[in-house]
Amino acid sequence: MPPGLGEILAESGDLTLRRLKRASDWRRAHGGTIDRALLATGAVGEETLLEALSRLTGLPSASRERLSAASPEAVETLPAETRRRLRALPFELRGGVLHVAVVDPGNPVLETGLIATTGCDVRLHVTADCILEDVLSGLELAARPRPGPPPSPAAARATSPGGRAGPVEAPESPDPFARLARALLADALDEGAAAVEIGRGPRGALLRTYSGGLSLSTRPLPPAVVEPLLAWFLARNRPAGPFEKGGFVLEKGHRRVRVSVSVQAEGSGWLVLEPEPGPSLPANAEEICLHEGAEGDVFCPACGAPL
Repeated sequence: MPPGLGEILAESGDLTLRRLKRASDWRRAHGGTIDRALLATGAVGEETLLEALSRLTGLPSASRERLSAASPEAVETLPAETRRRLRALPFELRGGVLHVAVVDPGNPVLETGLIATTGCDVRLHVTADCILEDVLSGLELAARPRPGPPPSPAAARATSPGGRAGPVEAPESPDPFARLARALLADALDEGAAAVEIGRGPRGALLRTYSGGLSLSTRPLPPAVVEPLLAWFLARNRPAGPFEKGGFVLEKGHRRVRVSVSVQAEGSGWLVLEPEPGPSLPANAEEICLHEGAEGDVFCPACGAPL
């Protein structure tokens, strides 16, 4: 948190000691920056946080929506590696003026570096580090080349030193979305959640957990991970036969639940976690191992940053 930001939020009554403690506890458990913890626990909202940053720095703020709709022409004025290094994202180029969102406008060499790299007249805007991280991660994930079709049987063979052809076996690589999905489920069970919402809200993608009709926690997600995550869950939601229940069964600690998945027309998804009775899993049930996700933080498949 930038020096002075906590005081501004406290003076306005938006941040209490109780909320700050809740955010600090979340950060110790999940990692990440304090501003992400503040947003994830609902201690402050994004609009409130950006208003406080604007008051602190004297600069206009850049919201998640504005950065998510950044002009490709503006974004490309700064190489991806430089965006990461400077913690900066150009989002609008108008009349020869490049508008750039940054998280540390007090950096004495930042503006000079931006002008030298882009060749434009630069206007700085301030944003929260976690907002910038989510948007950068989404851009990087979208820029990744999509995998092509599998090789033909002939192309999958190689000639050995002795002249004999043999199949080439590619080593298996873990699915980063499977790891993320397991980790999110593990966290939901730890919270005692009965339902999980994944989708796009008015301020970008989010995951929200519920129990007894009340919201337990909210955390932002890079928008680019929503569709692959829901696809992973849906692939495991189909019943094994016409007389079988849908969903899949998982267990962590002393909780055993059946997860049923549904996706709405607008692209958001709901995971309902219902207690699953019985000492052993049904014969046709698919059990999802949560060990990998339960022992670590939740990481973004795009960049590896904690979510």
